Amino acid sequence: MTQLKVTIFDGGSAEYWRQRTEGFRLIREAEHAAQRLADAPMYLHGGYDEDGDVIAIENLSPHDDMEDAIRVIEANETAVSILVAQGRTRIGGCEIRAVIKAMAPDYDGIEDPERNPLWGPATD
Repeated sequence: MTQLKVTIFDGGSAEYWRQRTEGFRLIREAEHAAQRLADAPMYLHGGYDEDGDVIAIENLSPHDDMEDAIRVIEANETAVSILVAQGRTRIGGCEIRAVIKAMAPDYDGIEDPERNPLWGPATD
């Protein structure tokens, strides 16, 4: 038997709108981080070595920013509920596991065969 999680809220309260504003702000920040990640160079110029060759430095900052943005969204119940309502499981190329988990069907304690690599035609 599937049980639904029912959330009761007061749409006229200041707290509800503060939470919604915060949730949308976090999503917008993640979208901006995804755009920065897409536009950022893969390597930065780190100077020259003794032979005159360029020293390339990996540009990991945009990746770190995107991971942080996704982590903050996953920790915010309102942001997750907004993304679930929108049916969005990714921002940029990053999967948001909390949204996927919230959207997943309830298998009544049985693992999802589509997401478990141990399930397959030869594992009956």
